[in-house]
Amino acid sequence: MKMIPAIYTSEGNLVKGAVNGFLQPVVTVPLSHETRSRSVCLVRQGDRVREGDVIAVPSLNAGERYGAKLHASVPGIVEDIVPCISPNGCEESAVKIRLSGRFSYLGKKRSFENWRALPASVIVQRIADAGVINTFDTTEPVSLASQIDETGIKGRRVLVVRLYDDDPKRVTDSVLSKAFFKDIQTGAFIVSRALGDAAIVFAYDAAEMQKGQAERRERTANTAHEAKARVTSSSMQSALQAFGFDRVKDAPVPVCFVPVDITEYPAGFRNEIIDAVKKSVKEKPFGDISPECVFADASSMIAVHNAVRCGVPCVEQYVYVSGECVPAAGLMKVRIGTTMRFLAEQCGGLKRHPAAVIINGLMLGSFAASLDAPVTKYVKSVSFLPMHRIPDQRELPCVRCGECRVVCPRHLSPDILYRHASGGAEASKEYIESAALCSGCGLCNSVCPSRLSISQAIKRIRYSGGPI
Repeated sequence: MKMIPAIYTSEGNLVKGAVNGFLQPVVTVPLSHETRSRSVCLVRQGDRVREGDVIAVPSLNAGERYGAKLHASVPGIVEDIVPCISPNGCEESAVKIRLSGRFSYLGKKRSFENWRALPASVIVQRIADAGVINTFDTTEPVSLASQIDETGIKGRRVLVVRLYDDDPKRVTDSVLSKAFFKDIQTGAFIVSRALGDAAIVFAYDAAEMQKGQAERRERTANTAHEAKARVTSSSMQSALQAFGFDRVKDAPVPVCFVPVDITEYPAGFRNEIIDAVKKSVKEKPFGDISPECVFADASSMIAVHNAVRCGVPCVEQYVYVSGECVPAAGLMKVRIGTTMRFLAEQCGGLKRHPAAVIINGLMLGSFAASLDAPVTKYVKSVSFLPMHRIPDQRELPCVRCGECRVVCPRHLSPDILYRHASGGAEASKEYIESAALCSGCGLCNSVCPSRLSISQAIKRIRYSGGPI
């Protein structure tokens, strides 16, 4: 096993790009990658599959017209349909494929289709056929095509694309936005067309504009030759500089860039982005933004670009790998079904056995059941942590300290909602309805001295309105 180039996240040498991960000899592809529906397996033991072949489709009982299909991430032979515990903790079936044969997309020259000539309905169908999942909220991954269909019916005409990570311990979308902004922008234009030419809001890290201004000052102070040698702007910074970060030149729809101070957590959730947009942009159609609009992330827009413009289904995933148990940290593009153990090997192997493998960030993430848990379409980061980084998780009774109320950015009463959800004192209708305002940031969990799962309890109320 050869280690990936060391891309550490220590100060002064931050992650600036992605590297291609190695191919695992056997991949395990879970049949479910979205919250709303389950998939029906189309292959069986002994079948030969090509890279990109459809191996599962959404169940007809899901009630969705545009559920995301599932594809073979590598060519090879289906060894078996095996039980699997996905990164989100769900027990389900998975397709085990042993790598063999030629690739259909990897290493091949890509052809580009004129997506502007496609009707909206065809674009939506292609997004579904390619298996694109919207990972704006990694705790609730859903078919992007289904979201587009539902939102179009409601007549919402604003698309929001977040160009940074909602979890402060994850850098996946932030790095992708700098490295592949043109692809992200094209993906956003494609989704906008599918939504009936919706206006587009790019929510970006406010520090990016400051970096761009500093670079312009440096270019002014140096000669043209020195500036060319010393300063290299990302495509996103170039867009911000060229168009004054508020409008995109020659865009097919109204577009604006909205700065967000991502140092203040939470900054990457719907309500917080809506507040930032309404503060920065007053005119229509951006003033019509609401939680019912489509909110997407950089990763999803890259997937749309690859699916509609290049004809490549979702068989790969960008994953940020880090933690004290591995000698190197970096952003890798790996095949769906690659195990956590194989990711660690590509970072130089485990220096010590991890006490926990955290998926999708320390604030919003979850524990992987084992090192053999596979990468799915909603996995953006993996952290291998030693025992001294794992906090005491024993829960104690609520002491009514009120800290959760103080820290809540939506000014809710998380303690009252928790007691209602856990079968304690029943809350009034007004309190129960207020759970819909919760963004799921998890700050209430982080300050609770009793270590209660407050955020998870409120999430259950949002769905059912009843006790756990």
